[in-house]
Amino acid sequence: MISVLLLGCPVEQDLKKSAAETGGDDSASTSTQDSDDTDVAAGECPPDNGYVATDPHTARTLSGSADWTLDFDAEAEALGYADCSYHREYPEMVEVAGHEWSCPDCDWFTLGEASITEGYESCYLLISTSDAVRGEHLGLGEVDGALHFWRSGSENVALGDMGPVTGTGTAGDPYGVAWADDSELSGGGSFTLSATGSFVTGERADVEIPDLSAALDTASSCGWPMCNPGGPTESYVLATGSTFPNARLVDQCDEQVDIWDFWGRYLVIDSSAPDCGPCIAIAQEEAAWVAEMRAAGVEVEWITLLNSTLGAINLPATSEQVDEWIEGTGTTGAVLQDEGFAYAVMPAYAGYESGMSYPTMMVVNADMKLIGWDGGYNADDPFGVIEGIIVEDRGR
Repeated sequence: MISVLLLGCPVEQDLKKSAAETGGDDSASTSTQDSDDTDVAAGECPPDNGYVATDPHTARTLSGSADWTLDFDAEAEALGYADCSYHREYPEMVEVAGHEWSCPDCDWFTLGEASITEGYESCYLLISTSDAVRGEHLGLGEVDGALHFWRSGSENVALGDMGPVTGTGTAGDPYGVAWADDSELSGGGSFTLSATGSFVTGERADVEIPDLSAALDTASSCGWPMCNPGGPTESYVLATGSTFPNARLVDQCDEQVDIWDFWGRYLVIDSSAPDCGPCIAIAQEEAAWVAEMRAAGVEVEWITLLNSTLGAINLPATSEQVDEWIEGTGTTGAVLQDEGFAYAVMPAYAGYESGMSYPTMMVVNADMKLIGWDGGYNADDPFGVIEGIIVEDRGR
């Protein structure tokens, strides 16, 4: 019997599930579906698709407040919990450019600072340990022809649909929002958390929102290719044979780069954390493997999407963490500060039910089609699954 050691760092967190998803086990998966005919030869950029960028627009804003009410059941009240409420202010939530992966159904969404001004210690701390002041996202987007309010209580985490709004969003007729959710307490009992809010729209004249679907016009000084044909991502729901979605992130030269700039070569898009041992282990062997593949005539690029820590996978690594990662692993590929992109798009495709495992690696061909994935670190054959996916694709 041959023993295979496969290591990974699982992280359990809530996910916004998609109805269209493909799955696998927690270790590895390869494709049995045919991808589209390849139009781009390895190492070549795709032809210009004629995409014309739109002009930048002034950032939109949402400002307002919301009241939350906690209604505990009899079991929870017997344990000492009492019904209560708290109030949160949103002074100015400003539209953000990009990050569509956080809310594909939003027409636009914002990031800003939300503050609990009443009931923090007496009420909110009964159910959470979060700070009274934190970054949140708010957004607006249509669902079945009706305008809905979208929200995430953490930065770079998928926004959830809070339901339809009333009003027009003007000062005289603010958007009215309301939602409710039932939860259980770890020590027994349950509660209903309901909220009502009022918000108005505005503009932030000193902030412009560019069209991030347009290709970058300046190359990173790191020397990466510039192959992005431009155009919006069709879907952020990963599927075998579909175009891998684009993301514009900051590299180790502290400059922006698009994943689509690497079009025209095989890509291994690796989601890692700096405190993940298996992530470090495979990264330390990655440069030698890439060199071997290129020597064998296979143009491969390794792209690392690096988050802050296993305890904050939605937040990007800092420039210092990126530098330490490169120095400690010897990677020669692009290391991008991940702003929640991998966490938003990878888990459902890899079959993770309620979290993420690190490292997780998506394999993309020269035509930017997703052809499979691998996860964890197999000490005996760390790149075997990935090589198999690439060999199968090359043989089609």
